[in-house]
Order: sequence, then C-alpha cells, then structure tokens
Amino acid sequence: MRLSSRSKRRQSGATIVLLMVMLPLMLLPLTGLAIDGTRLYIVQSKLSAAVDGAALGAGRLLGTKADTAEIAGEFLNANFPPGYWGTNGLVPDISAPPPVLGVSTITINASVNLPLTFARLMGQSQSVISASAQATRRVTRVELVLDRSGSMSNNDALGKNVFNYMKSGAKWFTSQFTPGYDELGLVVFSGGGLVAYPTAHPWNPNPNSAGGPDKDFAINAQLETGPMFDSLNAMSVGGGTGTAEALAMAYIELQKAHNRDLVANGNDNTLNTIVLFTDGVPDAIATYVNDPASNSLAAGKCPGYNPATGVASTQMRGYIVAPGGPLDSPQWGGTTSSQGLKRLPGFDTSKSLNWWLGPLSPAPPAPPAAACSSARTTAGGACDNINGDPAPAVQSCTYLKGTAPNLQDLKNIPAKDLYGYSTSGNAYTHSYLYNGSKYSSPNAKTYNSLAPQDGYMLAAASWNVTDAIGTAIRSQVAMNQIYITTIGYSGNSGGTDVGLLNRLANTPLSYQYVNDGSQSKSQFWLVNNTAQLQAAFDNVASSMLRLSK
Repeated sequence: MRLSSRSKRRQSGATIVLLMVMLPLMLLPLTGLAIDGTRLYIVQSKLSAAVDGAALGAGRLLGTKADTAEIAGEFLNANFPPGYWGTNGLVPDISAPPPVLGVSTITINASVNLPLTFARLMGQSQSVISASAQATRRVTRVELVLDRSGSMSNNDALGKNVFNYMKSGAKWFTSQFTPGYDELGLVVFSGGGLVAYPTAHPWNPNPNSAGGPDKDFAINAQLETGPMFDSLNAMSVGGGTGTAEALAMAYIELQKAHNRDLVANGNDNTLNTIVLFTDGVPDAIATYVNDPASNSLAAGKCPGYNPATGVASTQMRGYIVAPGGPLDSPQWGGTTSSQGLKRLPGFDTSKSLNWWLGPLSPAPPAPPAAACSSARTTAGGACDNINGDPAPAVQSCTYLKGTAPNLQDLKNIPAKDLYGYSTSGNAYTHSYLYNGSKYSSPNAKTYNSLAPQDGYMLAAASWNVTDAIGTAIRSQVAMNQIYITTIGYSGNSGGTDVGLLNRLANTPLSYQYVNDGSQSKSQFWLVNNTAQLQAAFDNVASSMLRLSK
C-alpha cells in the first residue's frame, strides 16, 4: 500500500521535531567536547614542548657546577607562561641526581590544571595534563693516542699524505668536545711515547702528580685553537712504533685525572676512554736494561754500569726497537736486526716538548750522545728527535750506543718493560695483519728471549707487552672502567694488526673476547684509505654520547 502525501508530511515533521530535541541534548555537547578536546591537545603540546626544552636546555650544563634543576625550572616557566589557555596550578618535579659512570641525567615531570567548559555538563570540571622528559649527558675523559711512526709519512694511492689526513682527523675529533666540560689529553708515539698535552715536560710517571686529561685543552674547539691543537699541529713523523709505552702513559694520565678530580670533588664518576690510532704493529719497548733487580746486560759488557747503581747517570733507561714495517710470514718486524738503546722522549731533560714534537732530521742517531745535547741539527746531521739519540750512560757499551749488531750487549730481552709489564708469552702468535687486500699471520717462530739481537724476537716481545698493558687497563678496578677504542689504518707498508686492535678493544672478534664484565668492551674501526680517516674519528666521537633526550 502506498503512503499518502499526508503521511509523508507527518513523518517529515516528526524528523524536524527529533532534530530540535537532539540539538541541545547531543549535538551541542558533542561540539563542546570537541572544543574542550582541542584545548586539551593545544595545552598538552605546549607543555610537552616546554618540558623538552627545559630538559635539553639544562642538559647542556650537566656535569658543570651549575644548578641544573633551577635552570630547568626557569626554562619551563619561560616556555609555558602562567595562565596559558586558562591553565592554573603548574607543578614541576625536577630531579638531577649525581652522575653515574660519567653519565649525568636530569628528569623533568610537570602537570597543570585545565578548566573545562562544555565538559562541565557531563560532570568533568577540569583535566590534569602531564608531560615528562629526560636528558642525559656523558662527561667524557679521553686520552687520544696517535701513531706518528715513519710509515705514516707515506702517500696513499691517490697521492694524499696519510700523516696529514690523520692529523686533520685528530683535530676534527678534538673539536667535537667542549672545553670547560670534557677532559682531553694527548699522547703521541714513534719509538718512544710522548705526553703532548698537558704540556708539562719532562713527564712525571707518578699517578698522583699533576697532569692528566683536563678541561683546558682548547680555547675555542670549533676554531681549533688552544694548547692541544698546538701540539697536534706541531707533531711530526718518523721512527718506530712504541705502542706499549704510549698505552702505559695514557693509563697513567687517566689515573692522574682520576686522582685530581677525586681530591677536588670527593668523587669521580667520569667514564674513561683511550682512543688509539695506529697503522702497524708494535716494534719497540721502553726498558731499564741494567736494572739491578733484573739486569739484562751480558757479563763483561758496559763496564762501570753493569748493573746500575742508585746514581741516575748510571741507569740505562731507553727504548729498544726492531726497525721496519711488518712483512708476511715468516718474517715479522721488517728486519732481522735491532737498533741500540734510544733516549726516551718523555723523560728527556735536555730538550723541550716542542723539540721532540717538531721537525726531524732524516738521518738516524749516531754517537756520541753529547752531539745531541743542544739544538737539533739540520737534515743530514747526527741527531734525530723522533728516533732519539743514544740513551745516557750507553757510551760505555760497545753496541747499545749504536754500533751494529746493536743489542749484543744484552744477554736477553728484558722480562718486563719500564712500567712493569711482561714481555714474555705467546700472545704475539695472534697477530693478524691486513694491508687493504689480504690477511697474513706472521707468527712462524717460537719466542726466544735469549736472542735480543733478533728483530723478530724483539717485535714479538713488543706485541706481548702491548697486549699485557691493554689487559691491565681493561681489567683495572681502582677507578671507573677504561674503554680502549682503536682505529687501524691498513694502507701503509705491511698493513695494520687487526688481531691486536680487536684484542685491545676487546671486541667479539678478539682472539680472547672477555664478555663476563671483568673487562671493558669497546670498538675497532678499520680504515683502508685516507678518505675514511676523518669519518672514523667522527664515528668514534659520535659513539661517545654527548646529549640526548
């Protein structure tokens, strides 16, 4: 049956009446709720932005003497003005506890009341809006350890000088840190190590003495100005690879900084990192060859100094080195010979730090040592500030002063280096070289400490003592853990020792990876050309957490 037009009119009228009834009961409240919801969203966004800004703003001052909680409150009040969209009762809760392992944290929670308009019709007069944010900043203490051995003077396949690119990368790395907040130090090494920043010279190995990475390393890091940049700019290239002494110096420098800050602040929560760059394998050992407690001089050698006495002038401290880069198995050390006892750059009292850092004469050292006691000679002269002139007291020796075969005055390779770390063992058999295209394992011989004139044995001892120092650093518990991050350049003669560098960093690729918490773990970065050098330094700097929310 079809509906009449009168029925249709009655239905239309009923619909209009229904809409008129729904307008105050449903549509207007829904519209009101939408308005209140929009206000809630606006206030929530504003409060979240204000809390985030307060966390990041105050976070930049974490680790300093500033009252970060008060500063965060000022940021919050500035970014969320009173009465914003009718709000009231802003309640901030700001916490900035003492740093843990060098990581400072500030946490901000805030809440505010927003009176509601239309929601009152449904019994909700106001809403509490909350937001939170947290910022962390790692206060860094870094000892930068740079290889400036002779092989670093090479050019890569594109004719770019490796040493210059390494220096640029090191300066870029340094520029990423903030003077006044972060603590940086610098050790450079060829055959012997040299603490290049702080710049006190001669170096004091006492962990309780002045020194160590500090906050005054730069005047303007972004402009690369200041004392650490001065040392990087002055650094020249040449000589052997005394990795072991450089790491021992870096370790002591970190202890100095720890002891200094402990006295000044009553605690030290800074996280410690050694960043080591090298292009080869260790081939030098810092040693005390006529130590009365463990004399390594052969009978009848070096009369009057065999062994030393309590008089400093009788004590033969220096470094011994097997010159040349690593070669494929079975040859290791680049040569079967070894050089005489060289003067230790870090302890030399006759020459300044800048002398040891600066331009070198290409000629190897020649006796007598007195010829090198004043200013450095010109190219072709008798003295070489990188390789080091003969150590004091060795003039009584037939061979240690530089006459080949240089180490026949020794009956054995010293059992320990100058810093007390062992040179013996078979750790060197885990050497694994990479030259950018192939790997090799130059570990064919059995270590014999009674053959000091054999460059292979001296290089093996250098590897062993470097490994021993690395283990001691990673395992120490007297201060916060020390991380050893390594960068290896493979493009120079013989390649870099990825086996050693993974071991020093304690990566999962280490031949003896320790993952039980008793040793620190870090990273190894392999660099195959100069174009990758700055990127490697940048990656290392970025991996050290600066500021995050």
